[in-house]
Amino acid sequence: MSLTIKSCYAIRGLYYLCKLQNEQEQGKSKHTPIYKISEKTAIPNEFLAKIFAELKKAGIIESERGKFGGFILKKNPEDIKLSEIVKILEEPLNSYNCVSKGYCIEQETCPTDFVWKKVQKAIFSELSKITLKDIIEYGKKKEKSNSKLSDSWET
Repeated sequence: MSLTIKSCYAIRGLYYLCKLQNEQEQGKSKHTPIYKISEKTAIPNEFLAKIFAELKKAGIIESERGKFGGFILKKNPEDIKLSEIVKILEEPLNSYNCVSKGYCIEQETCPTDFVWKKVQKAIFSELSKITLKDIIEYGKKKEKSNSKLSDSWET
């Protein structure tokens, strides 16, 4: 009952989508092509495109085709909770029938069903406290501390 690489890629991809949109020149399209996000994140382009298609279907992002096309956030980063992203993408968290369907054929005798329900509740409770904006702010802090580190190496 763990998160897959799919959720990690989605969160990282959304982070770089925001970052690249903020770096673009004013007056240019805010839509960011998937290949640019893929290059920055080292996430395979095709896999990232599939993930973004699911996020688009769920209303997290929108896309535009064409020369100046790409993806853009449909919601503000502070309104996107990580729990929402994970619920859209993750099947493994629902791999136990007692969690996904609320029952299983062994529920009457199974001594562990409460464990999986409790674990899932804890995971989503924590993920619902973190927004995409939190990830963006944390990324900025890490970039600043890394640039200070690299500056100190150069002197």
